[in-house]
Amino acid sequence: MDDILFRHTATATPNEKDDAFLQRLADSEKDKAFVKKAKEFDASLQKMLKVDLPEGLTDKILLEQSFVVENERIKNGRWHIAIAASIAFIIGISLPLLNNVSHSPLDIGEVAMQHVQAEYYFTAKSNERADLKMVNAKLARYGAQAHGDLGDVTYVNYCNFEGTPALHMVMQGEKGQITVFVVPGEAEFIETDKFNNQHLKGVTEKMGNANVVIVGERDESLQTIRDAMQNNIQWDI
Repeated sequence: MDDILFRHTATATPNEKDDAFLQRLADSEKDKAFVKKAKEFDASLQKMLKVDLPEGLTDKILLEQSFVVENERIKNGRWHIAIAASIAFIIGISLPLLNNVSHSPLDIGEVAMQHVQAEYYFTAKSNERADLKMVNAKLARYGAQAHGDLGDVTYVNYCNFEGTPALHMVMQGEKGQITVFVVPGEAEFIETDKFNNQHLKGVTEKMGNANVVIVGERDESLQTIRDAMQNNIQWDI
């Protein structure tokens, strides 16, 4: 190994185990000292890079990213609407008529089931073993606090519920996972008491200032989780 290759290797990977590199160290005290300094620099650099992240930073980044994606989707949707409006104007349809068309709110049950299906494989592999402290840290945003057992909570975080910041919590049911969404009451959704599709079913109930949406598989009983959300959480703190 020549000097140029040796110095390049020592600087980039001072812990190199290549035979030729190790032979240079064995043959030269000068080379050994050079590698020692390179290792010390590498260690100090690694120490500088190990910075503790503020608590909750990951949750905030994920939530912000989800809203960035959602905002881009909304912008794209508006762009298509603008094109449609222009075409309508050209063919003689009055633009004021288009502006007077109201936006129809979405069904909260349909949104919940789509959300569960979209994130099922991610949440199914997650097991945070969340305790009451973790749950309450998230519930506080919705004016609620758990004071009793909610069951086996495997995932708890904020989510983008069709443009609304909601709490997404996953619990272990008798058959499989049960998902609970806590959606702010002021969000504009069609509130459906009961809903289902081919694979899932769910219920919606007003608790405090929020709509609590519970979703599980069709053969899953939701009553235990429903009772826990009603009886073990104070919703008006």
